[in-house]
Amino acid sequence: MKIGIIGGGASGMAAAIAAADRGADVTILERNERIGKKILATGNGKCNLSNLDMSYEYYHSDNPERIPSILAQFTPEDTLAFFHDLGLMTREKNGYCYPFCEQASAVLDVLRFALERRGVGVETGCRVRKTEKKNGQFLVHMESECGCRQAVFDKMILSCGSRAGLKKDSEENGMELAGLFSLRRIPFTPALVQLRCRESCFRALAGVRCQAEVTLQADDHIYREYGELQLTEYGISGIPVFQLSRHAAKALRREKTLQAAIDFLPQISKAAWEQSLQNRLRKMAGISAEQFFTGTVHKKITGVLLQESGIAPSAPAAGITGRRLLDAGMQLKCFPVTVTGTNPFAQAQVCAGGVALTGITDKLEAKREPGLYITGELLDVDGRCGGYNLQWAWATGIIAGRAAAEGSRPAPARKHNRRKV
Repeated sequence: MKIGIIGGGASGMAAAIAAADRGADVTILERNERIGKKILATGNGKCNLSNLDMSYEYYHSDNPERIPSILAQFTPEDTLAFFHDLGLMTREKNGYCYPFCEQASAVLDVLRFALERRGVGVETGCRVRKTEKKNGQFLVHMESECGCRQAVFDKMILSCGSRAGLKKDSEENGMELAGLFSLRRIPFTPALVQLRCRESCFRALAGVRCQAEVTLQADDHIYREYGELQLTEYGISGIPVFQLSRHAAKALRREKTLQAAIDFLPQISKAAWEQSLQNRLRKMAGISAEQFFTGTVHKKITGVLLQESGIAPSAPAAGITGRRLLDAGMQLKCFPVTVTGTNPFAQAQVCAGGVALTGITDKLEAKREPGLYITGELLDVDGRCGGYNLQWAWATGIIAGRAAAEGSRPAPARKHNRRKV
């Protein structure tokens, strides 16, 4: 059984190992100069392999009901066992799974070594331009600096990834290849990405990091996320923003702007904070407006609140009439921002969208094209930060690789083949 895998990322390598273990003759076609390049950047270079706190609610799709039956076939525990068998030691921190050495390069190394031991062919610098099915086999048209050529496979696995991290749209062709087989595709939008905001005050807030809750109103839903927020000159970033970004990106395709709010004091109720401000004003006579907020949040934040409220920082707090100072302080519980867009695909960790799950089986085989399998980011599934997207990649790769290799007979071992074509 000859199996061609287009894409040498996480899911493509997992599929190749799984298929080779079942006797298939496997070749990976990778457009970059090396395989697994994106793995090196995962988990801030530590590679968050998976997460033992598994919930299907941590994944998103236009057809979420299909996700449980797929992920149940290869669990986080199966992922750890898979890597242990490859020789990788792992460690776990509050459910988050990492290589023991906390180096993403170690994960890539054990995968590369596993491919070599199994005689999997790896052809780098190879761009697939077209695929078609003839006489029950898959004909792949590809090119490299050495020219154009063709290859024939009995089965084919598309593991081409998404537009996430790509600097040029022309680099992405996974959706185009899927379209050649009439698979329904949902347009990619950036996910796990920064959000851009309209307010000019962010230039003054750039560089601030703090624990906060971010609330986003999109598509008649209200989404909330808590964690370390990062304020930038163009808007907001950090884990809570990344978790919300796929909802924002989807909604922004239809709306010009979205409304969001930042709670800089999520540990304190609104009523308790208002009472605290009133007590503070009574007890701290003779202080300035700037001193009134000292020690509450980052001084850049209070500086912006005072400026937008028209209050001079040096003004005596007791002399500020009405509720102007208190109202400025209450904005720490609900600081409104207008989301105008996301950062581009090049800065996104993953994408929302992809090949619709309605067109594939639980074994990741295209329903209308037997012998064709889809894995990883090319499918319309994206997960939260925390190892969930890599778990999806390992799981779908293993499932597709095993299914594609069904019926194979063990082939004679061959030397590892890493060449440009």
